[in-house]
Amino acid sequence: MENIRSRYFPYDKSIVINALYDTIEALGLHLDSSNSVRGTLVVSEARHTGSMRIALNTEGSADYIRVDIFPEDPDQDLTEKWSPIILDELSGTIQRAFQRGENG
Repeated sequence: MENIRSRYFPYDKSIVINALYDTIEALGLHLDSSNSVRGTLVVSEARHTGSMRIALNTEGSADYIRVDIFPEDPDQDLTEKWSPIILDELSGTIQRAFQRGENG
């Protein structure tokens, strides 16, 4: 079983982290802690049945950022369930923001 879920985004770190905050809120997840400088967030479901760490990784290229989602505790079910949803919603959040920028 894979412990990390990842996706690459061709955007600046500040764009991705701001969209990630919006995504977490839109999905009704709870932000347990964050470190914007390091680009890490710890989130949990509203029931706090577990948590996952989301890390923004810029190593290797300034042209894209990799978003990794790791289980924060031994039970990986939460990460397995939420990581594809978070990554898909994050993509949509960024796309909508750019569309508003072009149309506004």
